[in-house]
Amino acid sequence: MLVGDRFDDEGYSGATLDRPALERLLGVVRSGGVDRVVVYRLDRLSRSLRHFVQLSEELRNHNVALTIVSAPMLGAAALDNMMLNVMASFAEFEREMTATRMAEAREYLKSHGRRVAGAVPFGYSADPRTKQLVVVPEEAEIVSRMFQWSAAKMTPSTIAALANSQGWRTRNNTRWTPRQVQYTLTNYVYAGLVLDGYGFRKGCHEGLITKEIYDQVQALLAERRSRKPGRAKAAIPWPLLGLVCCGSCGRPLSTHTIRRGSVIYQYYRCRSTAGGREPCKGVLVRAHEVESAVLQAAGLEQSGLTSKEEEATFQSAIRQVVFEADTGRIQIDFRPEVSSPAVSLA
Repeated sequence: MLVGDRFDDEGYSGATLDRPALERLLGVVRSGGVDRVVVYRLDRLSRSLRHFVQLSEELRNHNVALTIVSAPMLGAAALDNMMLNVMASFAEFEREMTATRMAEAREYLKSHGRRVAGAVPFGYSADPRTKQLVVVPEEAEIVSRMFQWSAAKMTPSTIAALANSQGWRTRNNTRWTPRQVQYTLTNYVYAGLVLDGYGFRKGCHEGLITKEIYDQVQALLAERRSRKPGRAKAAIPWPLLGLVCCGSCGRPLSTHTIRRGSVIYQYYRCRSTAGGREPCKGVLVRAHEVESAVLQAAGLEQSGLTSKEEEATFQSAIRQVVFEADTGRIQIDFRPEVSSPAVSLA
């Protein structure tokens, strides 16, 4: 009698045991709710020899038989167990060979400046045969104009308003928003570049703007992100605004507040999309912890910053503060006349 539930892990790798359906199956096995597990092929159960051995022992310990549809002659005899282990070894070998070939193919494409994968940005289409980027003239003109306006020091909000007044629409036929404009202006693809590790290299696709205009726009956007907050946030002090950077991507950390009742909690977090990359996940640190560590390193922990003049002097002494989320450490880069200690957060 077949159990009504199916235990299919769609989209999960057979190289891991951390699969929801497999965990459900093992739960049924451990509860005594099944006498036999049927799989089409052995590699549908696991593509790791070590994991297959673990699963086999788990099934044997609960007196559950294993049937492989593509090899029904294999049972529980010693020779059959040896053959199952050989098949598991081949499944693991096949997975590793596939991964190696895919990595080599990606590296070949990257080394030749060719697109590997990802969404096709506005202004381009993907060639049906090569999957490389091809310029869409009408959209390319819109992108070029947006970069020109940004280089003229227009804000994303102003650019979005101008684009909508011209009747321009996004690829989804919606009105432009400041966030969409911001994302467009930080996309390195438009400068004819492709990502190469932590840097860029010249791509094989045609750029819509020059590298000089792209760099100019990035500098203006970074300067705007590092400015002091307006009057709405002026009451909340952020002495390290524009100085704290993410240790993973090097981009400046933004400010973030959470209000719980009458208490406001302040944080620095990574949420920049500069360079066309998504923000780093999990990079969030209490502002008090970072600021206290920096004040301690500067010898101002007891007195703190008691005036605007002291705050300005304090900020001018610091070149950069790097927060490493994985280790919880803070690297403080003082100006040449001051030492540069590394402080670890508790």
